Amino acid sequence: MNGESSAARSSFSGILRRKQILIPLAVLFVLIASATWFYSQTTSRLHNASSEPDPMAGDRPEAPALELTSTDGGKISLQSLKGKVVLIGFWASDCTTCLLELPAFEEIRKRYASEGLEVLAISLDSDIVGGKSAKDTAKEVWERGGFKTGSYLDAGRATASALKIETLPSAVVLDRQGRMAFNSYGANDWLSPETARLIEDLLLEE
Repeated sequence: MNGESSAARSSFSGILRRKQILIPLAVLFVLIASATWFYSQTTSRLHNASSEPDPMAGDRPEAPALELTSTDGGKISLQSLKGKVVLIGFWASDCTTCLLELPAFEEIRKRYASEGLEVLAISLDSDIVGGKSAKDTAKEVWERGGFKTGSYLDAGRATASALKIETLPSAVVLDRQGRMAFNSYGANDWLSPETARLIEDLLLEE
């Protein structure tokens, strides 16, 4: 009888020990899984972002109310893009550096589109370039490059003038509130960690 009782106590003690081991392991697993999910949601795609908000964000000027015309004849206003970070790149077919930037615009669009980035490429070609219209030239460049970036026209340079664009290539980046966050004049490495940080910081803003 005592032997049976001792065996039972021994078996019960073994179960307790196993539970004491399994419960902490289960808790640890949940913590690791939660941390992994949180990390993937907050940092894996925006790993270049800084941890501090821009203290000068409140001083950013409001972008002018502009309406753009796409190469397909569609219209879009900058006001309608509030809520997104907007990268507006200006280019022309006779600007070699501009043409080299277009694939980078396409890549940065693919990288951050799901995070709220809109990329607009605006051609400053005149209506007739080499016997072709600005629209046809832009469409040819887009077809050759396989670009999905929004393609727009500004033959009269009204948009460029409103955004104070004087050199090519140039770009303007708007924050989610439609304010001018920063400008880029001349060639820029849009895929560099430094530029990625600027874009990602804006994407993390409300």
